[in-house]
Formats: sequence, structure tokens, C-alpha cells
Amino acid sequence: MPAPKKAAAQAPVPRRRGRPPKVESPITAEPMLSRWAILQRAIELAKSMPLDQISMVQLARDFGVAPGLIHYYMGGRDKLVSGVLNDYYRQRVEKLPALTGDWRSDVETIARLSFAVAIANPGASMYVASHNRYRLFQDVEPDETDYGMVFFNHMASAIMQGGFTNDQVALAYHLIAQYLVGASMAEASRQMPAYHEDFIRARLESADPYPAARAISRSFARLSSATAFDEGLRITLDGIAAWRAGASSTRRPRQG
Repeated sequence: MPAPKKAAAQAPVPRRRGRPPKVESPITAEPMLSRWAILQRAIELAKSMPLDQISMVQLARDFGVAPGLIHYYMGGRDKLVSGVLNDYYRQRVEKLPALTGDWRSDVETIARLSFAVAIANPGASMYVASHNRYRLFQDVEPDETDYGMVFFNHMASAIMQGGFTNDQVALAYHLIAQYLVGASMAEASRQMPAYHEDFIRARLESADPYPAARAISRSFARLSSATAFDEGLRITLDGIAAWRAGASSTRRPRQG
């Protein structure tokens, strides 16, 4: 019986030049590499580390690819940062209920939900507190929504329900945003006194030449975000509410 013929060897497929297709990593089949997958990984990392410390090199290592591919899919580090922050605002926006017509109740709801999202995403909230780029408005793709813009519009609309002037709404938005940034930063970086209660009490209670510091040592040392956030938000909104009664000046700042 004649020996079977060997199958003819197929000619090797020539490798195409240029960039790889945006389908999967040419280096490893696991995991699938895409802009979305890279952003999801960065978003997850930002829950436990500062956003400005998440590098393209680290992401490349996590995916098992060359750093150049991360740059290629993302379009640069700015796109990565903006993508993470856009998701940060998306989380805020998608939790917001419809406006009720009660400006104070709606603003308080927005503030509390925003604070909860900030605590859940400390890396992003710390970035917002310490950087100017992409602090609110995002660099999105043509088919994507700028959730920073959506959030801004929603908060402004909520304040407008109170019958304030445009100048007052603008100032109120800024003051509330400043308050949220400060409160979020204090919690994300564990700056609240309650995190260091024993140390603070020991220092203040031994401050012999400073009677006022000693007097409030226990009260100050046990301050937590829960207590400080509620009272700080109430004071801020009380001040804004007083504008309608003419109890506070809201004149436009001088230019130049």
C-alpha cells in the first residue's frame, strides 16, 4: 500500500505593515484590548490610588502589552484622565432623581449623592481637588456624552428653581462645588480628625499654654465626615437661601 502523500506546505501569510486593528491585542489574546477595556481598568484602579499616579506603563503591564498600544488605543494620557473623570461624573448623573421644584431639597440630594460617589472613587475625587484640567468638562469622543456638562446643567437647573438671579445661581454653584471638593478631599485623604483621634487628643490635652485648644480637644478629635458634611452643607445652603431676603451681598466681583 503506497504511503500517503504529505500535504503541501502552505505559504506563510505575510505580516501587514502599520498599526494593529483595534480588535484585540496582537501580543496576547487575553484580555481583549480596547479603549473601553483600558478605561474600565483605570476606573477600577482610581478606587484605590490617585488618578495622577495611574500610568500608561502600569496599564500596559496589567494587559500584558507594549505601552505604545495603550497610547494608541487611548490617544494619549489626557484622554485617559478625561475618560476616567467622565465616568466619575456619569456615576453622579445616573444616580440623580428628577428635579422636584424644591431647589433646596434637590440641591441637597445632588450634594449628598455627589459626596457618596466621591468617597467611592477617592483617586478621581483627589484629582479633581488638586488639578484644573478636566475638573468638570471632559474631552469626549463625538459619540460620547460629556457627563461633566450634564452635571453642571442639572445642578444649575436645581438652583434656578429658587428664583435666584443668574449671578446668584453662578455663585451658588461655585460655592457648593468648592464645599464638595473640600469635603471629598478631606475624606478621601483621611484628613478628618476622627481618623487620628488619639493622636490629636494627646497633643491638644497637653497644650498647657493654650486653654481654648485644650477645652475643645475631645470635641475636635472625634469630628467625622458624617457630622462635618451635614452641618457644612446646611450652613452653605442657609447662606444661599438668605440671598433672596437681601441678607447677603451677591454683587459681581470686580474685574481687573
